[in-house]
This record gives sequence, C-alpha cells and structure tokens, in this order.
Amino acid sequence: MALGRLSEPILGPKFMSRFTSFRQEHTWVLPLMILFIAALIIAMLILTKPTPPKVESIEKEWLVSTQAIEITSASPELILLGHVESPFESLLSAAINADVINLMVREGQSVKKGEVLIELDKREIKLKVIQSQADVNELEALITSENNRFKSDQASLIEDQRLLEITQQGVKRQAKLKASNLVAQERYDNAESQRAQQALSLNARKLNIADHPSRLNQLKARISRAKTALSDAQIDAERAEIKAPFDGIITGINVAPGERVQIGQALISLYDRSNIEVRAQLPNRHVSLIRKALAVNTRIYAQAESYGQKSALILRRLSGKANSNTGGIDALFTPPDETETNEHTLVLNNSLEIKVKLPPIDDVITLPLSAIYGSNRVYRIEDGRLQSIDITILGKQLSKEAEQAHVIINSKVLNKGDIIVITQLPNAISGLKVKARD
Repeated sequence: MALGRLSEPILGPKFMSRFTSFRQEHTWVLPLMILFIAALIIAMLILTKPTPPKVESIEKEWLVSTQAIEITSASPELILLGHVESPFESLLSAAINADVINLMVREGQSVKKGEVLIELDKREIKLKVIQSQADVNELEALITSENNRFKSDQASLIEDQRLLEITQQGVKRQAKLKASNLVAQERYDNAESQRAQQALSLNARKLNIADHPSRLNQLKARISRAKTALSDAQIDAERAEIKAPFDGIITGINVAPGERVQIGQALISLYDRSNIEVRAQLPNRHVSLIRKALAVNTRIYAQAESYGQKSALILRRLSGKANSNTGGIDALFTPPDETETNEHTLVLNNSLEIKVKLPPIDDVITLPLSAIYGSNRVYRIEDGRLQSIDITILGKQLSKEAEQAHVIINSKVLNKGDIIVITQLPNAISGLKVKARD
C-alpha cells in the first residue's frame, strides 16, 4: 500500500487542486516575488557597474579688452533737434484800398531793403492828397486874412476913439444950447444918437481885436488837422509801393495783378535772413552748466547740417520761459557774427540736427560707450576678477576719433591707473574671472 502511494505522480490531481486553491487564495504572492527578483537584479547591476574616472573642473576665463583710467578734462557734446525760425518774419499788408498793378517778385526770391515788391494803383490816393492840400491852402489863406483884419482893426481903433471923442463934444455943445433954449430937442437927440453909435462901433472894434487870438488858434488847429490829413494821404501814397523792410527772402505771395485789395489785407510775407535763429530744447541736466558759461561770456559752439552742408552756430541765449508741454528750456543759436548772409544754408521752419559742444569739465574720466553697463555701472578688474563700480554719467563725446562714442563719467571710487573692462559681456557680474587681452 505504501509503495502504491509513492508511485502516484507528485503533481497528481490532488496536488494541482491544492495549488490552484492556494493561488486563488494568495494572489498577491506572485507580484511580490516578481518585484523582489527585479530589485535583486538591479542591486546586482549597481554593485557591479564600473567606476568612471574623476575629472577636475576648470573655471573659464573670459577674454576682455581693457582701458586704464586717466583723469582729464573733457567737453560733453549733445545732439539736439532744432527748428529754424526768425524774429524778423514780416507779413506785409495793404494800407489803402487799391488795385494791384504789378507784382515785382516771386516766392523764394532774395530782396534788398527798400526794393519795391508790389505796386498798387495810386490814382485814388492822389485825389485825397490833392484834396488835403487844398484844405491846407484854404486855411493858410484864412490865417493870412485874419492877421490882415487884426492889423486893420488895430489901425481903425485909433480913428474910432477920435470919432467917439468928437461925437461926445458935439453932445456937450448941444446940451449947452439946449439948456439956453437955443436949439431944438431933436438936434440934441441926433447928437446923442451919433455918440451912441460911435461908442458901439468902438466896442465892436475892441471885441474883434480881443477875439483875434481865439480865432487865430482855431484856424491853426484846423490847419494842423488838415496838414495831418495831408501827411496821412502822402504816406498812403507812398504805401502804394510795397517795399522790403529789410534784406530778406520772400516766403509767400497772396495777391495777383488786377486784384482789388482792402485795408489790412495780407499781401506778401518775408523774413530777414541775417536775423535767423535755431531753437532747440536742452536736457535739464545741462541747463545749469550752460547758464554758468553764458554768465561769463563763454562761447558755446555748435554745428548743424542742412541739405548736405554744415553750418556753424553759436549759442546766444536761453529762452526766458519753460516749454509749456515738456517743461524744458529752449536754447537759441545763431550763425557767427562773421558769417555772411549767403554763407549759411538755414531755411525758415526747417528741422535739423544740431551737435553742441559744451564747456569742458575738469577731473573727469572718458571711456568708450561699450564700457557702460546699464545706465550707471562699469567693471574694474581686481586680481583677475570683475568688480562692479557705480558711476555718474556727465555727457558724451560724439566727435571722438575712435570708432565709437565716448562717455564722460565721474566716480569717487575710481582712481588713476585702474583697469576698466571695455568689452560688453552678456554674463558680467562681480567675481567673474576674466583675462585681459595684451
């Protein structure tokens, strides 16, 4: 029986039944075994991997260009946007009502002072001149007549007084005869009447003489008004020829021959080329320096380029008021005094670029623009590494012979001989290792 049992297959139905029952009851065992075997394999691979050779890291040195600090004196330069204008820009208008007879000039033409630009019809104004002259002549004749009458009244006054004395004596004689009843009352009355008439005539003569100054003053006032009207008419007759008030250039013509113009109508415009100015707004940080320079009569020169030609300028003065839109102060430039009128190429209302050279500043440092990081920082080399230094930018030098513009700076930290990096590094930071080019 025992041998029979041993001869039964190990994996008999009973064993398989038991194994199946065990697997169904313990489904978690198989995944756990798989995970254990995988972890064991990974651990064996890690323990048996080869060890890589150790490589020492070397810090990179950035190759840079440098410049040694020099304390010097430098003149900042500015680039400003200017606008050409003229304080002597005139718009000539008609002073009389007249027809345009002739137009002598064209827009853009240069004219001389006193040159006739437009000719108006003078016939109407000439009639006013003749009429005013006639009024003056008439009043002069009245004054002469008044003076003659005054002289006549003065001469007649003596005779009137003598006649009054005679009539008074006649009245006295008639009164004596009347008292003696030797004459009729009628004769006495006639004598008295003659005396009264003569007295009235004498009083009238005296009144005429006394009123002579008043009448003469009235006539003088009238002739003064007449002469004023005559002078006004003569001036209007001269204004029939519209003349240039100065040497200038015609900028506009508003009439044509045959056109009827009224008093006050704009006819022609021009500007004085010898009194031309360029207005440009200054940066506020430079206003104080320029004011001090102008106060001691220091000349500040500038240069403008217009239509391919360069024109020299001098800063004459600063505007008396700030710009209402920006709050800045305007600078006014003019050509030098020795510049002839036709030498500069400045044209009215033209906008142009101005390069201004400011007075020199002492004890400053000049560096290429590439040495500036941000707006106020440079890097100094100390023991082969960068050190950040804060600076104050005072201006730029645009006319430097080098390929790039230079910046004028000031710093309390920098000293003569310090080495400054003038290469723009994208990763510049204090402590970065650098190497200067030879």
